[in-house]
Amino acid sequence: MNRLVYRTYSSSPLLEDVGQYLKHCKLQDINPRSTVFRGTLYEFHVKNLLETKLHAKNMIRCGGAYDNGIDIIGQWDLLPFYKESLNLNSTVQQKVYSSSLLHHVSESPTLKKPVISLSDDIQLVVQCKNTKKRLGASEVRQLSGVLEYHKFHKKKTVMMMVSPYPLTIQGIAQLNKASYPMINLVVSPLKNNVDVYDYESWGGGGLVSAYMNLTATKVLSGLRMEQQLQKILN
Repeated sequence: MNRLVYRTYSSSPLLEDVGQYLKHCKLQDINPRSTVFRGTLYEFHVKNLLETKLHAKNMIRCGGAYDNGIDIIGQWDLLPFYKESLNLNSTVQQKVYSSSLLHHVSESPTLKKPVISLSDDIQLVVQCKNTKKRLGASEVRQLSGVLEYHKFHKKKTVMMMVSPYPLTIQGIAQLNKASYPMINLVVSPLKNNVDVYDYESWGGGGLVSAYMNLTATKVLSGLRMEQQLQKILN
């Protein structure tokens, strides 16, 4: 990760996972109906989902009043996706764009400098919007502004915008205008009628859909990412 990220987020909270968070809320008697509780729980759940389903690693939840628009940050290990792409049989040849990360992999016959490690060099930036409505163009523009503000490396950074419902048509159009690789993940609302402080009692929270913007499609081309994400969806 770049120095900017470490400088801004090295003082992360001690709570590292959803189980710890729920235990903390129970001990502190935090209202489980509050917006803060629900929003933070959603963020921790998304963090867990990314780590267990999408090979994210070294993830830090930094959401809060001073998060500068970033809820979770870490690394995206694309090496498992690369290895799986080599095993996938497809009757349709996938175009590999000139901006694809595969041109920077050391094993690539079309190697470009600098070499990029698919395992360690891809930064993953996540913003969660636990809203009851579909997000539109204004929220996507705000997200693009966050990326520009932090001056992340465009070749090595992927932004994920996570929400319970798909983007509006206007939101998708705005997403496709972004110069950064951006992915909208739809993670369904969390529900619990048993014990709110027990993570295993929560239902929902499944990965419903994933939409890659045009830049992400090009940068990740050759990995058959859309095909692989489709296999992960609930």
